[in-house]
Amino acid sequence: MKTFKNPFKTLMLLGALLAASLPLHATLLTDLQTANTNAGSFKSQLEAISLGSDSVCAPLLQANNAARDLVNEISRIDASLAAPLQVDADVLTALDQYTLTVLGLANEALHLSTDLQMLSSSMNAATLNDGITAMLRLSDDIGTMADRIGEMADKILIMSDNIGLMADRILETQQLQNDNVALTQSTLLQTQKNMLALISVMQSDSFNSELESLKSSGDFLAQRMDAVSLTPWTMSMELEAVSWDVHQYRGEVESVYSSITANTVHNSLYISADTLTDLGNLALMLRSLSTAVDGYVTAIGGMASMTSDPTLYASLKSMLQLSADIGVMANRILEEADIILAMADNIGLQADQIVSTQQSMNINIAAVQGAILAAQQMAITLFAQRGL
Repeated sequence: MKTFKNPFKTLMLLGALLAASLPLHATLLTDLQTANTNAGSFKSQLEAISLGSDSVCAPLLQANNAARDLVNEISRIDASLAAPLQVDADVLTALDQYTLTVLGLANEALHLSTDLQMLSSSMNAATLNDGITAMLRLSDDIGTMADRIGEMADKILIMSDNIGLMADRILETQQLQNDNVALTQSTLLQTQKNMLALISVMQSDSFNSELESLKSSGDFLAQRMDAVSLTPWTMSMELEAVSWDVHQYRGEVESVYSSITANTVHNSLYISADTLTDLGNLALMLRSLSTAVDGYVTAIGGMASMTSDPTLYASLKSMLQLSADIGVMANRILEEADIILAMADNIGLQADQIVSTQQSMNINIAAVQGAILAAQQMAITLFAQRGL
């Protein structure tokens, strides 16, 4: 390690590093607080909506536009993040508050779906159909907000260079976010069930080949991940290679997500049973990836004491990156399912299988998120214990 014998040069270097990190921190904190304030205002907007048999579309469409603005805002904040970051209690508190506010949005959406159910018998078919579509879009956007916050939290963790110092507080935030995202997804699932119960009307086959190709590639990736053998001397190289493979596969998932989004924005869909099966299989495949991650966690935990600091540091960074990528993939697959559902014309005839698929996906994605959380907790704990 190089030592600085000139104290003035040392102070100048520390000052430069501090000056480089403080604006990033200040901007991030301000952005998170502003985003939370805007989400709080949107929550008040939802609370103020009073649905009537002749006043459904306008307020819900306004809510759709506001929700889309919030999704764009959190996406902008996420895109502006740059390493290195100094994480402190204020940033983590802002993340906690933002997650809680989004959970509040999910609860308000559930209340609105209940109101729409009660009014359905007094509405004409066209108004009810528009109201159902708007509610499904609203639940989709709120779910996307929760996903983006979780992705941003993972990104902040990866970019942070003071994980060890903030380890306890980071673990608290991650656990809180994991709990709140699970509650948000559960609440939005109930909102979607409420809407499905109102529909009594019936091809998404064009996406089947893309979904099946993703499943095939994912299965192959899971097999490669299972075949990896970690040692105290090679784990950093092995995990770097796995992290690269996972990141490449994430690109495939993102590409299919973009294709579905682009093709459904101005079109409705006719859902086939095969599409629903493919979506459920994708969630199950992701669970296989997370099972491999569980194995890595066990292996690294058992070999940490025999592994050098540089090797362990590089290995843990790769673990954080691949776990974050798996989290993003899980979110995109859930969002694909929501988009297909929101654009479908034949929900009524497929309602039972849709609900069954959603429940299965919810269980599998929850298991994926649990595995990711365990991997991150292990990495953060080792960062702190070893002073990395």
